[in-house]
Amino acid sequence: MLLISLVTYIVYISYNQTCIQHVNRLAVVILSFLLYLAWESLNIQYSNFTIYNDWFSYTPSNIPIIILTLLVVVSLLAYTTVKQRYLINNSWLSILIIINIAGLILFPMVNDLIPLYVIIELQSYSLYLLTGAYNKSYNSTRAAILYFVTGGIASVLILLSSCEIYEITGLTNLVDIATFYNNIDSIWSPFNILLIALIFKMGLAPLHSWSIAVYSYAPIYITAYISIVAKVSIISFIYIHLNAISNEVLIICFYLSVAVAAYVPLYQVNIKAILAYSGILNFGYLLIALISSDIAYNLYLIQYSLTHVAIFLCIFGFNTYTNNATSIWSPIVNINQLIIPNKAICILLIILLLSLVGIPPLPGFFAKYYVIVSLINNGYTLEALTIIFFSVLATYYYAFIIKQLATNLLSSSIKSENNISKILSLLLAIYSVLLISFYMFIPTLLDGLVLLTT
Repeated sequence: MLLISLVTYIVYISYNQTCIQHVNRLAVVILSFLLYLAWESLNIQYSNFTIYNDWFSYTPSNIPIIILTLLVVVSLLAYTTVKQRYLINNSWLSILIIINIAGLILFPMVNDLIPLYVIIELQSYSLYLLTGAYNKSYNSTRAAILYFVTGGIASVLILLSSCEIYEITGLTNLVDIATFYNNIDSIWSPFNILLIALIFKMGLAPLHSWSIAVYSYAPIYITAYISIVAKVSIISFIYIHLNAISNEVLIICFYLSVAVAAYVPLYQVNIKAILAYSGILNFGYLLIALISSDIAYNLYLIQYSLTHVAIFLCIFGFNTYTNNATSIWSPIVNINQLIIPNKAICILLIILLLSLVGIPPLPGFFAKYYVIVSLINNGYTLEALTIIFFSVLATYYYAFIIKQLATNLLSSSIKSENNISKILSLLLAIYSVLLISFYMFIPTLLDGLVLLTT
């Protein structure tokens, strides 16, 4: 269905390039229909089946990730369906996103070494092009080249580990390989090298420096896209093939990620850099949540993805009110620029940051609670205490942003004639209701996740 939609979209765009907003609306319709199909796929009774000679495997844990990914992408793409103040039209943006979605959806389903490299490069190369889509921006071009070079290094590691796995086992099927390595407790097994390459592509510590630079250089809209969708797809693949991975590697990456991401941003004033470190911190939590292999991982991934997208939507709202923009690509760069007359957006962004801190009854509190309880129940008490400690440490730079936002609520002298678009208002309203009332849906959500994972 996605391939048919892609061909239809290419034909349409070849005849209609006069209004990019119409083209983007068509892409939103296509992805919304795919989201509906994914939702209906929850009723499929088969617990596990494969296609294309076991190259791709469908499991009940695939569909929630597909739904979450499509929901995030549709939300971000809907922002481009009307003309925005600081968003330059690009006719290739939507088609690159659709191509990237194909890789994002297929990667967690990969069940063989042969298509593994092809699918990871399908999503990677489309992300490289997306990063440099606004090629009139010098920083955007820098980000794309840096992303390409560092991604190429990770791709070499994936190829080397795949060759080593095949040389040792003579197998290409990932289920068979997982069975082989399940009885081998070696931190330097080829599958762990593959895991390190994927962590490199996710931009987690200690291989994180490139991601901070790319996210800072890229235009704000591109940063919002690349900072979440690729990580969700890759960590879902790791979750599905957890049996072949050594827990020691996950624990080492967890400690390094949370330590770096909680301490380094204390001296940052760049809003995109802080959000990049925040992503490293939260995906570090997800790495340790993988070990328990229960619903805590899924719950944390869902709440963080929705919160992260809502934060960037709020920043898009701030861009609308900014009169002294740093550039047309990224109007707001530093925290001291978060000054607008719209108190509703300020309050929503404060709530979202408090959720990342873990203040009840916001989604972030319940997600961290279930992760910590799951770790304690599985005997990882030190890791649970580590999450608590670094969450408290990271509260400082979240509070620094909240302090700046609070000045907007106390000041009545801030005025602007600009207003945010209706589509952005609708998206912010939907995410506000969804996240503020998240605690009401937790029992139903947990029951659904239990049914899908059993």
